[in-house]
Amino acid sequence: MKVAELIVAGEWLIPSRMLQYFQVEELPVLSKTKDTRVWTGTMSGEFTIHSVVECFREHYQKVTWARHVWHPTLHPTTASNVWKIVRGICSTNEKRKSKGYSLASKCYMCGVDSDNLEHILWFCNFSQIIWKWLGGIFLFCNPESYEDVMNFAKNKSGAVKDIWLLVASITMMEIWFLRIRICFEEEKVNLGNFKRRIIQYTKDCAVRIKSYMWECSYDYMVFKNFDLKHQPIKPQRIIEVSFFLPARDQILICCDGSSRGNPGAAGYGFVCRDEMGGCIYAEATGLGIATNYIAELMAITGAAEWDIQNNKLDICINSDFKAAVSAYMSGRLPWFMQVRWKRLKELLHNIKLVHSLREVNFSADSMAKKDAGLVRGGKIIFNSKPSFIPVLESPEQIYYRFC
Repeated sequence: MKVAELIVAGEWLIPSRMLQYFQVEELPVLSKTKDTRVWTGTMSGEFTIHSVVECFREHYQKVTWARHVWHPTLHPTTASNVWKIVRGICSTNEKRKSKGYSLASKCYMCGVDSDNLEHILWFCNFSQIIWKWLGGIFLFCNPESYEDVMNFAKNKSGAVKDIWLLVASITMMEIWFLRIRICFEEEKVNLGNFKRRIIQYTKDCAVRIKSYMWECSYDYMVFKNFDLKHQPIKPQRIIEVSFFLPARDQILICCDGSSRGNPGAAGYGFVCRDEMGGCIYAEATGLGIATNYIAELMAITGAAEWDIQNNKLDICINSDFKAAVSAYMSGRLPWFMQVRWKRLKELLHNIKLVHSLREVNFSADSMAKKDAGLVRGGKIIFNSKPSFIPVLESPEQIYYRFC
């Protein structure tokens, strides 16, 4: 049996005996046009040399620290040394012992523990004094790994994030250099000189800081402690956005997709409302492993397919992902979705795609938090209004204000 024998009048006709192995919905949507060649190595279906290289080259696991180590704020000398430290390629006594050398291993700065990189940077008595001093400035506790360094300033202003990354990277580099000077030049530990070196090096590299600061006492305190010139303050403005109900006999669909990891466990959700704002249907569906972009595209397609199945042919789709709306409006979709969307457009009487901010797309945002945890094919269906979807009390436009 050939594939052509399973297609009758442009539709799939699968024998019942074969349906125990797969579902008809798993098959691709058939196009009634002439077959064309598609290169599956790219999203557009066009062949490129770059895509060929990507297909057969060895892909290494992405690391989380790369964007921090090679951040534009850091001087290349600092970045290269921090890269060596994070990779653990510094020559310590413990590393030489692992290669077969027989020697005593003792920390050159405190003389308490063995001479290994983790102890030198984070747990040595001298290192802990330095981190405690910096923690008093930034109001942080002592880091115990480079991951802590990356996460401590997560909720601070962009300027404070840059200063913390700069100071922490300089501190790591200077601690390692001090260990080398003690080992080979028999230099004495001087806490005051070490602090002054960090402050001076920070001032020298502060010209590379380009982020905005917040107008708050915390930011001003950090800049004052390092004697740095204040960064510009990004002015805040209040934007008024509006949520519009659909026209008469039209269905409003608010959809959203999400991916935990990008790519990672992904899914999409959508909420359907009538002209009075009442919730008539809500669904969350798992996609397996996918990117945010694919999840957002599938949210729009899945919502449109539900409308056709339920004879709702006049729809307005709201999405807070501008790239997905632009892709559907321009027709530049991934090759595996083009035929599917073309068939949907032929069946729908009227379809309107609208990009809205996340604050307006609140109901779909609630659904998106429930869909990414579902396995591929998993589905949650709400035939009545779920408790986590807000009620629209008035059919008129509703305003939200946010900074």
